[in-house]
Amino acid sequence: MNESCNSEAGFTLVEIVAALAILTLSLSALLGVLSDGIGRAGHAEAHAQAGALAQSLLARAGTEIPLQKGTMTGEFPQGYGWRLQMEPFGDSADHRAWPVAAYSVSAEIVWGRSPQQQSIVLTTLRIVATEPPR
Repeated sequence: MNESCNSEAGFTLVEIVAALAILTLSLSALLGVLSDGIGRAGHAEAHAQAGALAQSLLARAGTEIPLQKGTMTGEFPQGYGWRLQMEPFGDSADHRAWPVAAYSVSAEIVWGRSPQQQSIVLTTLRIVATEPPR
């Protein structure tokens, strides 16, 4: 009686193959989710970096970069390209009535290669005195 119990103990080849198939499918799904998560984290990091660069560029407008109508372009060392566009804000009647000049300043940061190139644009309003202070 003891010998018949021992001969029936263990797993059959079919059960082992089924277990390996389930393990393979589970690992494939898990690795796909992990890979997607890592890709999205990299994408979010690039967007955060671009946003910080755009904010720093806007902060320089009116201090290091004079406010004047036009467009400036350049590149940051991290591989991000930038474009700063400044346009007078308001119409000619506003310009005569206001004691200050207002400029709409837009900073665009571009990164990535052509088919998957991405960009972020931040816009603000900057004020500059039209007359020197007395």
